[in-house]
Amino acid sequence: MHKHTIDLLEKMLNASEAGRISWAEVPGKTAFSYLAGEFVVLVDDGAERTSFRLTDSKGRSLEQAGTDDLAAVNLGTGATGLSAVQSIHAIAKRQTMGTDQAIASVMEHLQGLGAEAPAAVVEDVPEVPVDEVAVVEEIAPEPEPDMLEENFQTEEGLQAAIEDVHEAYEEPPVVEEQLPPVKEKKRKRSLLNPFGGKNKKRS
Repeated sequence: MHKHTIDLLEKMLNASEAGRISWAEVPGKTAFSYLAGEFVVLVDDGAERTSFRLTDSKGRSLEQAGTDDLAAVNLGTGATGLSAVQSIHAIAKRQTMGTDQAIASVMEHLQGLGAEAPAAVVEDVPEVPVDEVAVVEEIAPEPEPDMLEENFQTEEGLQAAIEDVHEAYEEPPVVEEQLPPVKEKKRKRSLLNPFGGKNKKRS
């Protein structure tokens, strides 16, 4: 590559990084072009080869360098001509696709979301383990103290308990059944039997 071409490549890289160049996409190609008056600069970084080319308004190639030529050139910045063209191609692709504008729009949208009230987060209430024994103890009432057992602790209480047992098992008094009074039949009186006795048959 000619010294002037190397200088041009280095200046194209600096201008592209500074955003002073407007690149255009070549229809149907992976290349990008920059129009400078009557001349066009083309950079390509495809799968098969990387190239840098300068043409006039009639499409005639004035300067051209492929992958091998670019790799053999060292710029004043320490980079090779190959890495310089690859960097220019990446900048041109990013510019023509509007990548930076898309990122700025998304960032602005995210900032707007930050001003909104955050949605309420419902926390899961942890399930408290149920102690079945404790539940049963809480539901079941405590048994009342055995009064008889407490009374056994003193002599008076023991004697009273024995009397209560005797009273519980004492036979009830026998109630005599009273028969209703027998009514006497009234005897019929007559002239022959004034006292109402039974008439004896005469023989």
